Amino acid sequence: MPHLNAFNWSLIIGIIATVIGLSLLAGGQKITPLLLALPRHKWTGRILAVLAWIGTGWAIMVMPLSMLTPYKQFVPYIIIISIPLSWFWLEDLLTCRATAGLLMLFPTPLLLCLRSHHSPWRLVLISFAYLALTAGMVVMLYPWHMRRACHALAKNSVTRIATGAATTLIGILIIAIGLLAFQ
Repeated sequence: MPHLNAFNWSLIIGIIATVIGLSLLAGGQKITPLLLALPRHKWTGRILAVLAWIGTGWAIMVMPLSMLTPYKQFVPYIIIISIPLSWFWLEDLLTCRATAGLLMLFPTPLLLCLRSHHSPWRLVLISFAYLALTAGMVVMLYPWHMRRACHALAKNSVTRIATGAATTLIGILIIAIGLLAFQ
């Protein structure tokens, strides 16, 4: 797996944030049922859970902890078993839990990549990584917070538009930082 640099990370994060923000802005009333269904949508949760489990397996495999070395050979089997078990045991709000898992996983490679970068603009991505990590921990422990947020966005168009505008602006800012400071 190729290592992503700060420029790549800023583009990935910026594009994801911009797409989410524009979806909230342009979705209008069409996005309301999607937001209401998202926290409990079965297949979205399953797909995100697969990604989160694969990310977890990758994180365990690359950890430089010698105590894990004898057990690393079993990690693929544990991941393969864990995926359907999480689908069965964590079916309710699985989308929220899997999203939280991904929010907790992606900061590690991002922070490792930014460690060697000397631009002061890296602090924007570092702050974003720690905010994502914190949000992931909160949503993992309390998945209904994400459900409440989705319902609040669905029911209040002013909140949805403000959130969409802010998320779009953050995404564009992160893309601009990547283009100007990390290229």
